[in-house]
Amino acid sequence: MSHPGSEGSPFKDGFAALWHEPALLAAELAWRWCFGFAAWALVIISGGLFLDSLRLSRADEFLLGTFQPQLLSEAVQHIFRGSLTRFVLEQSVLLLGVTLLWCFAATVGRAATLRRLVAMFSADDEPGPMTWQFVPIFVLHLLRAAWSLIAVSVAIACLVIGSVMAGKNHAGVAALWLVSGTGLACWFGAALNWFFGVAPLFCIRNGASAMDALAQAVDFVSRRSGRLFLLGLGFLPLRLVWLGTMTLAMFAPLSLARHLAAGWVLLIMAAIALLYCAGADLLQLARLAAYVSLAEDDAHPVPAPEPEQPAEIAPAVDQA
Repeated sequence: MSHPGSEGSPFKDGFAALWHEPALLAAELAWRWCFGFAAWALVIISGGLFLDSLRLSRADEFLLGTFQPQLLSEAVQHIFRGSLTRFVLEQSVLLLGVTLLWCFAATVGRAATLRRLVAMFSADDEPGPMTWQFVPIFVLHLLRAAWSLIAVSVAIACLVIGSVMAGKNHAGVAALWLVSGTGLACWFGAALNWFFGVAPLFCIRNGASAMDALAQAVDFVSRRSGRLFLLGLGFLPLRLVWLGTMTLAMFAPLSLARHLAAGWVLLIMAAIALLYCAGADLLQLARLAAYVSLAEDDAHPVPAPEPEQPAEIAPAVDQA
């Protein structure tokens, strides 16, 4: 790893930090995967309880057994009649619970990894004690989750409005909603989501509050926009290559369906999906370490070399 202030390569520093401290990846996978398994368990349990609450009459069973599209549609409408409000309420509570669970897990996990990364890249020989800053980081994650939900809702609303306008033969208005509205919603959502993701670094490094950390993140981006853009260009091909490779690997076991049971094929595909998630988390953590290295370089810039002074000319000595 390059020493802070040496203007080294943050891209190399990100991977060097993971090589130097493998426990960072283990901690990252622990909190991410624990949250993922818990969230999927809640979704499956919630869906099972909802389906268990539905009542099927003999007529519904008969209609479902016919496998006729029109009769199946009538049976499904009759089964779910009057349960839409309850389903929406249950899913709203589930979404709120999963969001809060993610905020708690991300706060603890991100605080732990950032404390270690900041200590690794610190320019001080004996860095002072760092606080965990749980409350500011939790607030930032709440704002990040809320903004993500708002951006997704706006994008869906633009898609719905554009589809309705297209059905009414308003091609220009439909294109405006579908392209401009959805595109702007996704762009603003991704941009602010990135700022909220970087701001916890300044909570740990500078002990800043949530709003101060967000302001420092904006100021950091304004000063180092060029190097941050190059970092993004460096990590983007890695993520795309990893995604493409693991996608091909995930569908490869389908060719073994003739020789293996369906359960084994699904198990192999699930293992490959977990391997992809582990690689994606590694790249995400390496990028975060690169941001920490760049932040230290920004805080301790390399001093400009002093211009060389012209050599003094010795006065001529009169021999007489």
